[in-house]
Amino acid sequence: MSTEQIPQGANVEIISKNEKKARELVKKLNLKQIKGITRVTFKQRGNLIYAIDQPDVYRSAAGTYVVFGEAKVDDLNKRIAESQAAQEQAAAAQQAASSNKTTEDKSPEAITADLEQASLQPKVEEAEEDDGEVDESGLEAKDIDIIVDQTGTSRAKAVKALRKHDGDMVNAIMELS
Repeated sequence: MSTEQIPQGANVEIISKNEKKARELVKKLNLKQIKGITRVTFKQRGNLIYAIDQPDVYRSAAGTYVVFGEAKVDDLNKRIAESQAAQEQAAAAQQAASSNKTTEDKSPEAITADLEQASLQPKVEEAEEDDGEVDESGLEAKDIDIIVDQTGTSRAKAVKALRKHDGDMVNAIMELS
């Protein structure tokens, strides 16, 4: 019977010669077929997985299994990367949706006022802190220099933060950054 003579929609399983031989040997070895298994997976190093869907599984009396079916490679690292990318996209979409919900006044006057307010605030803070000489007594100059380098703030702010945290550089840097 050729493939043209098989009616459409018929469930026909075509078995190769090698598979026929293997099945005959399985029968000679007294292996018992196990029904109800829908998927068999084999894991290899590097999260590489071989999966066999709808396998024929046989078990020997000693506990050895023989599996027949078409093995497909399933790379777990690729699946993990794809799921992380999908989660990141969902988080970005959620964040964009939440930021679009907030309504702000986008008139030119409001934007100009916001810009003026933002540009005036740092000047006022710097003027307040840089007015006088900074008293660095009791503090090490290298600690102050490290804080200035790490946070990019003025020396007066670094001294003030160090005094507030009793010379603890870590807490001073955390406050200023």
